[in-house]
Amino acid sequence: MNARNYTYLPIFLDLRGLKVLVIGGGTVGTKRALKFAELMSDVTVVSLDFSTDLQRAYEEKKIKLIKGDAKSLIDDNFLSQYHIIVTATSDRTLNSSICKVAKILGKLCNDPTNPEESNFIVPIYSIEDSIGVAVTTFGKSSLSSKFILQLIKERVLNDEVKKLVEVMGLVKDKMKSEVEDPRRRFSLYSLIFNDPKFRDYVSKNDIEHSIKRAEEIINGYKTD
Repeated sequence: MNARNYTYLPIFLDLRGLKVLVIGGGTVGTKRALKFAELMSDVTVVSLDFSTDLQRAYEEKKIKLIKGDAKSLIDDNFLSQYHIIVTATSDRTLNSSICKVAKILGKLCNDPTNPEESNFIVPIYSIEDSIGVAVTTFGKSSLSSKFILQLIKERVLNDEVKKLVEVMGLVKDKMKSEVEDPRRRFSLYSLIFNDPKFRDYVSKNDIEHSIKRAEEIINGYKTD
């Protein structure tokens, strides 16, 4: 593995209200811009030309468009307005130079054509039933990332796993109101999660008895 990969921290960000600049109105720029807009970011796209999908999103007031040459338009002052920057032009040198300046300014920058110039990566991801899974191959193969994600969804995230997550969420809420010590709560989470009876009830989709078994374990702690 490239040592650079070890400096990445997987993280899920709430993008609502963040100002995003996408440079390039082609296939990649369109994909990135529409995804950020879907997640309620304030998205601006700079390009000499815009795809039909970007034009439609602009007409629907989902994004902003600035028609112009990025080479002459974009400078430090322009970049400083944004939190997240995506360079998606066909000019790799331009993409690289903009990302370098953006990083100096303390911005998050993604160059889809050159992950080495990026300080964040947009992974292939899925969020369903309160479970988020993200996969990246650090620019080697997006098709492989999609394949890996699909395998996880098919072979790992079955109904029992989803139900376990749901029930553990209920257990967590209950424990917060009944056990003050956070260190003790963590120990009890582990006891409940690994308890054979509790897991058996979950596997049978017996939520009522799952919660009762968790309560038995919590009450056992209270009487210690």
